[in-house]
Amino acid sequence: MSAARVVLSVARADFFERSRRYQYLATLVVTLVAGIFFVPPRGANYVAFTVDGYRGIYNSAWMGAMMAMLATTALSLFGFYLVKSAIAVDRATRVGEIVASTRASRLEYIGGKWLGNVAVLTSLTLLLMADAVIMQLVRGEDRTIDLIAIASPFLVVLLPVILLVSAVAVLFEAIQFLRGGAGNVTYFFLWIAGLSLGAAPASKIPSPWNDPLGIMAVGQQINGALAKIAPHIHKDVDLLLGGSRSTERYFVWHGFAWSAADVAGRLIWCLVAFAIVVLAARLFDRFADGAQPTRERAAKPWQSALARTAERVSAPIFDRLFAGDFGALVLAELRLMLKGSNIWWYVVAIGLWIATLVSPATAQSALLDLAWLWPILKWSQIGTRECAFNTEGFVFPSLQPLRRQYVAMWISGIALALLMGSGSIVHWLIAADWIAVAAVVAGAVFVPTLALACGAISGTSRLFEIVYLVLWYVGPMNNVPDLDFTRPSGVPMAMTATVVLAVVAFAMRRIRLRSA
Repeated sequence: MSAARVVLSVARADFFERSRRYQYLATLVVTLVAGIFFVPPRGANYVAFTVDGYRGIYNSAWMGAMMAMLATTALSLFGFYLVKSAIAVDRATRVGEIVASTRASRLEYIGGKWLGNVAVLTSLTLLLMADAVIMQLVRGEDRTIDLIAIASPFLVVLLPVILLVSAVAVLFEAIQFLRGGAGNVTYFFLWIAGLSLGAAPASKIPSPWNDPLGIMAVGQQINGALAKIAPHIHKDVDLLLGGSRSTERYFVWHGFAWSAADVAGRLIWCLVAFAIVVLAARLFDRFADGAQPTRERAAKPWQSALARTAERVSAPIFDRLFAGDFGALVLAELRLMLKGSNIWWYVVAIGLWIATLVSPATAQSALLDLAWLWPILKWSQIGTRECAFNTEGFVFPSLQPLRRQYVAMWISGIALALLMGSGSIVHWLIAADWIAVAAVVAGAVFVPTLALACGAISGTSRLFEIVYLVLWYVGPMNNVPDLDFTRPSGVPMAMTATVVLAVVAFAMRRIRLRSA
């Protein structure tokens, strides 16, 4: 069998396998709904895709640019988490051992998985293109359909992004320490860096490396066209859902005028994607860890001695704090959550605790944000360990699994949040700021409850990692008052969300118990 046939066979099998999952179908529905809401009528109480209050008439050129921007922003983030499971599935199902015994090379296998990722994201792109045609006819501002005007921004702007995201996904799966939650968190910050790079002034960063997601390419052309009718406009494109339509103004945009330099700049990122695939193939272990048992690293003597000392000191304290049978269950869940953490994880955690304790009031929110980001991979285990390790048959038949074991798991997550935020709590207690103390406690209950609900809904740690990172960045890091669960302004949202998420989590857990 030729190399091309091997690659295409792997890609075809991978696409059909993932297209049968409910996550893929759910993503299709969410994509379709997002495309509808992204094209608000003139009577809507929100705006989307504007430039300093200007919005293009809904013709084919504007619909193509708008949907391409939506796809670029969304697929570059959520698309990564959707496709970052191609190799993991083969590891979990032991198919990888069969692949390792075949004559398929590493590059052929990784290339096939990469093309499978590309096919999954391309199917979502085609749905958005169809959505653009339908919504243009529905809104009725200009019913003349120009398929080239709709498709060109998808090809020039979005296709390199799809190739790049798909390549990074297989690269992260090929590198052992990036396969799990650490890779999910790392990619989120890479995505933020990509957005920031695209938003930076073009004069400060050499082209074409200033625009990995194609945002600047779209913004420059739209701003250039708008400057002819409104010379005072100097703002970049605002991609948002919100705002007010009271100041919205309209203009006719006739589409992109792609130059050879624009196309060449986007092709460079396609070549970068190919290079990443080759690198992933070189780093891929060809499922060697499935054929040989993983050897645990022996702890250094000083680390072992320090761990034993810490256990001797902390054991009596925790035994008092978690007294009784139920307390012992909570303590067991907490120890499971922290299992596998090395000494440096605790060093950073203690450093963050000290920082929140001694820092001034103006820095409390920012440091508490970091303190509650550090245990994200611990909280993401809540409600997912049974699925991850196939232990439902042992946990579900236990005595009162919903009222005891599930509640104990929830309380252990809250206990970890309170421990990480206790430095800030002590700081505000000394300052006699009871409202700030209540805000920290509310946030400490909200975050593990979010993890509990995400675990109950998805059965995997990935959903919480995505949702929490986005919420953490949009709320606390950007000082959005209602979404900042570290400040008093966010207490109403945090308390309301906690109640709703707890109800959802326990309802989903009850359904799983009944169907088990």
